[in-house]
Amino acid sequence: MSIPNKQYRMIALAMALLLLLACLLLLRTNPDTLPTSELIAGPPKPTAETRPQKPSVQRILFAGDSMMQGIAPIIMRQLKAAHPDWLLRDESQQSTGLSIKRQLDWVEKIKSEIVAHKLTTVVIFLGPNDPWDIYEKKQVIRFPSPEWEARYSARVSEICEFAKEKKIHLIWIGLPTMKQTRVHRGATVQNPIFRDNMKKYGFDFVSTEALIGRLDQAYVRTVTDAEGKKINLRADDGIHFSPQGLQRIATAVLKTIDPSSNT
Repeated sequence: MSIPNKQYRMIALAMALLLLLACLLLLRTNPDTLPTSELIAGPPKPTAETRPQKPSVQRILFAGDSMMQGIAPIIMRQLKAAHPDWLLRDESQQSTGLSIKRQLDWVEKIKSEIVAHKLTTVVIFLGPNDPWDIYEKKQVIRFPSPEWEARYSARVSEICEFAKEKKIHLIWIGLPTMKQTRVHRGATVQNPIFRDNMKKYGFDFVSTEALIGRLDQAYVRTVTDAEGKKINLRADDGIHFSPQGLQRIATAVLKTIDPSSNT
């Protein structure tokens, strides 16, 4: 019995397809027939997501009192070595703060510096000169009081608002334990204000309590390291820091400014 031509063509086509499929499978499993690019699979090419990112050029202001005068030169020296093209400005001045504007109005100073130098980052470290009454428009706002805290927080917030508007990275350094009772009391009030405002506006708060001394513990000048060696962290006045203390704070701030830093 003969097979009709139509059925014969269909059978022939099916056999040809099966033969083609078998050839393709054979080629795929035979390494000798694979392209070189498939035989030697090198590491994937880096993409924008995987390629290490070089920090962009930064324009940084260091603002604050005599505490900042201690750490700014350390940070700037290390940043300049790693990023010689960055603009670094230290405008810190001793005996200044946010409470008394007579010598320097830090709120306005920081605003003007941001605009004048097209800053990308502002680092602030101040506080010991602030636990005093605030005089404003013939009104005396006593320290400590809820009114004082609200007014002081408003000044911190004003800096944050302007920094956010100008898309500035703001880093605020907190205060450690202090020897003088009034300054220590101030730090316990100021740190929550600094911390809460940084959290509210999405900025960085660098705590120094774990590095230098906690506010809820007694003031100490020295700590003992893992090897049992005593390290002096504070200056004689109970406010400022020894070279070792300055380096601890500077290292923490540096990592916040430049996460790629190896210090």
